[in-house]
Amino acid sequence: MAEKKISHPTYKIVSDEEADAFGWVFTDAKEHMQRIGFKFPELKSHELRANITYTGLCHSDVHIVTEEWGPAPFPLVPGHEICGEVTALGSDVKDFKVGDRVGFGVLRETCGQCEPCKANQENLCNGKVEQKYTYDKKYWGGYATALQQPAAFFYKIPENLAIEKVPPLFCAGITLYNPIRDYCKPGMEVAVLGIGGLGHLGVMYAKAWGCRVTGVTSSDDKKDFIKKLGADDVFVSTDENLEKYKGKFHVVLNTISGSQKLTNLVWLTKPLGTFVQLGLPPTEKPPVFDPAPLVHCKINYVGSETGSREVIKEMLEFSSKHNIVSMCEQFEFDDFKKAYDVLKEGKPKFRCVVDCTKAYPKNAQKK
Repeated sequence: MAEKKISHPTYKIVSDEEADAFGWVFTDAKEHMQRIGFKFPELKSHELRANITYTGLCHSDVHIVTEEWGPAPFPLVPGHEICGEVTALGSDVKDFKVGDRVGFGVLRETCGQCEPCKANQENLCNGKVEQKYTYDKKYWGGYATALQQPAAFFYKIPENLAIEKVPPLFCAGITLYNPIRDYCKPGMEVAVLGIGGLGHLGVMYAKAWGCRVTGVTSSDDKKDFIKKLGADDVFVSTDENLEKYKGKFHVVLNTISGSQKLTNLVWLTKPLGTFVQLGLPPTEKPPVFDPAPLVHCKINYVGSETGSREVIKEMLEFSSKHNIVSMCEQFEFDDFKKAYDVLKEGKPKFRCVVDCTKAYPKNAQKK
């Protein structure tokens, strides 16, 4: 298919020779994807720019690009699992220096004034901001060789963590760490449902938290692997096993997005326990759910996604202490389309990460 001519309100589309960065842009919901060169606007005093070293692909990118969660603001460069190296600093940025290893996640701005922000739940911010999420109408994300965003939402990456395996921590990692932090205590029985890109991190975090962890999988051949992750027990999610383990767990972490067995999964939770929904299905395919376990057993049914900046920093420290990183399948920048296709088909080896280090344009130097 012929490449489309692209324009954008923030970034100037230019030749490779003029480019500050290269990006993979989606032009429509049919997932037409093309590589472009672009220039950033002038660096603002509160911003920093980083060359992206490794960037992760998340299935939420697919939901957004295909408009399964609503209309998408094309042309769009997705990506919110980003690691890089600082190349330029705005005049007011004091907490970073050129050369720092940094990460960037789901959020780029919050209001700081609404009730969730004041309660250290800024990921739930409902105030007025220019653009809350990393990529949307005005700004692009990490499917690129560089990123320019507010410095306040960058994070220093602990030196002992393998940088090529860190990007998913800024989405998948915090998605699991946050509810474990909120609802789990050492010694609790915790089930992780679905041992894929999210669930494998859930097993490692919950075990490091001091819980007794059970992995629940649809694949019998994953059992030995899940045990090696640290799980104390593993079972396959047959109807017989779901009945056998009914009412066993203080906390259930459900990474499965659209299971039609949702009611049976909730019944795994102990009375007064907590069932945490983490997977989010397409809006037109919600799972069927009977509230009976909530009524009869006073089970708390909650959801969770990312976390506040304070909790993300804590997650990185915890990951460093316990040497927890994601298991990843790695691709080169020129193979971004292949990485996206692997992601969309649901067949990555846990998470897809792209190495951007060999793809920088000549204008990507440190300043």
